[in-house]
This record gives sequence, C-alpha cells and structure tokens, in this order.
Amino acid sequence: MNRIRQFMYGRYGMDQLGFALVILGCVITFVLSLFGLRYRGGWGALIFRVLGMLPYLVFVLRALSKDIEKRRAENLRFLKVWSPCAAFFSKKASQFRDKEHKYYNCPGCSRTLRVPKGKGKIEISCPHCGRKFKKRT
Repeated sequence: MNRIRQFMYGRYGMDQLGFALVILGCVITFVLSLFGLRYRGGWGALIFRVLGMLPYLVFVLRALSKDIEKRRAENLRFLKVWSPCAAFFSKKASQFRDKEHKYYNCPGCSRTLRVPKGKGKIEISCPHCGRKFKKRT
C-alpha cells in the first residue's frame, strides 16, 4: 500500500472529469455488448473495441499525469459545461417528485413559478415581473 501511495505522490488522481470518463466507458461498453459488437471479428469490431476503451485510457493517462495545472484546467472546462446540465436535470427531478404543485414558466421573465394543484383555472401573477396569466392547475 505504501508503494502505491509513493507512486501516486505528485500525480493528479481522480476528479469529476475522470469519473465521467469512467461512466462513459461503461456506457459505451454496455451498448457495444448489447448489440454484440464486441464479439464479432473484422475491422468494424476492432474500431468499436478501441472506441470503448478510449475513455478508460484517457482516464488513466489523466490520473497518472504530473501536470496538475493542465488537468485542473481541463476539469474546470468540463464543470463549466456539466454544471448547468446537472442543475437542469436536478431541478426537473425535484419538480417531478413534487405531487402537490404544478410548475409554469412566466411568459414575461421566463422564471419558474410554483402553484398548487387542483385549484382549476386560476390567474397567476409573477412576483418578479408582475405579469398576470391564466393557467389550469
């Protein structure tokens, strides 16, 4: 265990982009095995195998890299793209779990408004821009 610790000293290791690369490799491998492309012969199968192993290779090269500043910059660029996507899906998941409210976007300012379900057709006024609109809950 001490040898591994000494070997990894000064190397970059795992981060969010590395985790995403491992997940991407798993998904590609699963899809390839689903269609049976990993077990057929020929050049096409070889290309698909290489594509399936590429995310794992990039992950290992990034984890063993000693250029920590470059890896941090790569991870920061990844997070700038991934964070809005993750926030969007998290917001939609919480709205889907909420069975007592309905969510609408304001036509004036595009903000998300939450109104109680089961009230029939009501007039909703946006607290941010003051615009009023009618919707069925």
